[in-house]
Parts: sequence; structure tokens; C-alpha cells
Amino acid sequence: MSLYALQKLIRDVNRDDKMRASYFAAPADFAKGYELTEAERSALLALDLTRLYALGVHGLLLRPFSILHKVSEPDYLTKIRESA
Repeated sequence: MSLYALQKLIRDVNRDDKMRASYFAAPADFAKGYELTEAERSALLALDLTRLYALGVHGLLLRPFSILHKVSEPDYLTKIRESA
């Protein structure tokens, strides 16, 4: 699994305005720049927070990422709890 690459992608989107703009303009193309498994790529592009968390993405990366996607805190917490 390439959890490092997945978390790096999310960190890059969270922290870098230019990368964020590139990601939101074309998520699938942006993701090609990272060595992700098909499961990781699929979860990322579907914004499947439950699956991303289950794959091991740390909450301190995932919550800001979900905020960028306008996911409310209650919805985020519900998705995280579904992964348990």
C-alpha cells in the first residue's frame, strides 16, 4: 500500500494553494502525480472519507481535507465512525 503517497497528496492539497487549485481543477489528473493504489485513487476521487480513514489516512490530515470539500463536522464524524 502507498499510504505515504496518499497522505502526501492530501497534505499537499491542504497546505499549498497552487496544488489545491490544480487538484480542484482536475482531481484525477492531479492524483496521477502520486503513486496510489487503485483502492486509494478510487476512495480519493469519490471523496469516500470512510474508506480513506480505513486505509489509514490520519484524521489531522483528513479533517482539513474534508473542510476544503465543504463536509460538515457532523457528517465527517459520521463517516469516520462508519469505518470502525
